[in-house]
Amino acid sequence: MGIFRIHIRPTGGEASKEETFEYCLKNELLGVGWRVSTIKSTRDWNEYFREASRIHNNLSICKYIKDNVHKDDLVWTRSPSRKYYLAKVLSEWEYLTTEEAVKKDIDIANVFRVKFREVPIDQVPGKVIATFRATRTIQRIADEKVREYSKYLWNLLSGESYYSVDTSKFKDIFMMLDDEETEDLVFLYLQSKGWYVVPNSRKKDSMRFEYLVVNPKTGEKAETQIKTGNVSLNKEFFSKYSYKIFLFQSNELYEGNGADNAVCIKRNELEKFLEKSLNWLPAIFKTKWKLVKNA
Repeated sequence: MGIFRIHIRPTGGEASKEETFEYCLKNELLGVGWRVSTIKSTRDWNEYFREASRIHNNLSICKYIKDNVHKDDLVWTRSPSRKYYLAKVLSEWEYLTTEEAVKKDIDIANVFRVKFREVPIDQVPGKVIATFRATRTIQRIADEKVREYSKYLWNLLSGESYYSVDTSKFKDIFMMLDDEETEDLVFLYLQSKGWYVVPNSRKKDSMRFEYLVVNPKTGEKAETQIKTGNVSLNKEFFSKYSYKIFLFQSNELYEGNGADNAVCIKRNELEKFLEKSLNWLPAIFKTKWKLVKNA
């Protein structure tokens, strides 16, 4: 099965983005425009393509949907007001214009039918949120963590065990958390220890460290370096800095003899912090914890 992300942002028609998204929610469908006046509805791609190619130069997005989006796939989407939704695909591609769409000039016609579930922002994976920064109308999310999490979340939100969730590759919580979620967890852990994170220091163009932290009691400053997966950290590298460096490697892959200023956050200590804080941490941590622990 596939996991996708789709933007609903029509460029044709008089309807606003808000009206268009509400139309999709009401009619339980997702899709794109590229309308034709000679067809009201069809499931015959050749019939649609024959008519549409006369007036549209590029139908690649429509064809991408026809060729790639299938029944039981899951699709993430976002409203103009930035509410997130997870949708289970119920049918294959079809061309459809309704009386409402014609009346309101809503530019949605190449569609697939879905069932929606709204997802609270703190249950949306960072990897999914990141895909919405891309301008491409629809794209596959090729990430095993996102796939299994999305299936588990659909089961949770729908109240049915529709999807079989494979957790065999994610035997512990740090294998399920993505990079940004791991950074967030360390962020919150350090604050629980009295270190305050400077928000402005957390920028993607900062190649050396994730963020700056300060101790309000002592005035001491420190940097953080966080790695996941099989990317190791060499502790000796940080000896050249005159200030403290907090290090965390999710699989405890450290190299070198260390340095006095390099402080390695223990994996089991961070996991204990996560477990005892599940009642107040963003919901995605609790959901992923239950997924991994089969709770």
